[in-house]
Amino acid sequence: MNGLILSGGQSSRMGREKRLIQYHGKTQEAYLFELLGKFCEKVFVSLNTNQHSDYPYIYDAYHELNSPLVGILSAFQHEPEQAWLVVACDMPFVTHETIQYLIEARDISQKATAFQNPDEFFPEPLITIYEPSIFSDLLQAYEQGRKSAMRVLSQQPIKLIQAPNPQMLKSINTPAEYEEAIRK
Repeated sequence: MNGLILSGGQSSRMGREKRLIQYHGKTQEAYLFELLGKFCEKVFVSLNTNQHSDYPYIYDAYHELNSPLVGILSAFQHEPEQAWLVVACDMPFVTHETIQYLIEARDISQKATAFQNPDEFFPEPLITIYEPSIFSDLLQAYEQGRKSAMRVLSQQPIKLIQAPNPQMLKSINTPAEYEEAIRK
């Protein structure tokens, strides 16, 4: 299984690249790279073509959509036979225990293993293990102009799990949310 740090978004609400924000005494990119490296054979950072990283990276190959789906598809295009443990760079409360819990719950007979969003009850696509069997479904969604990885997950046989602590799934998207997060 490979790890993928989703960070190819525009970060327009934050006003700066979210992967470069510090939460744990290091950038979120460095923190997640180190964390996923404990569980994955290889780890990559998903970037758009305007970004660069000192870590191994995969450029978004599907430029028509601005969506996490693009980063996930690009990872599968890079190594289609690998499962991908995907984590968004704007989730600073993800810990070793979070990843371990997800991996222990993994069901490779399903197309993915995902946390259920505690507020909306849908699969949380930004911290999920995607099995190789879902690649064709993701590609079909892209080809049909659908950009929601969550919708694809909702329509597939996946394993949904409850987060032991819903806070671990929180995304930080604005300066105000960042200020609140660093106080916790």
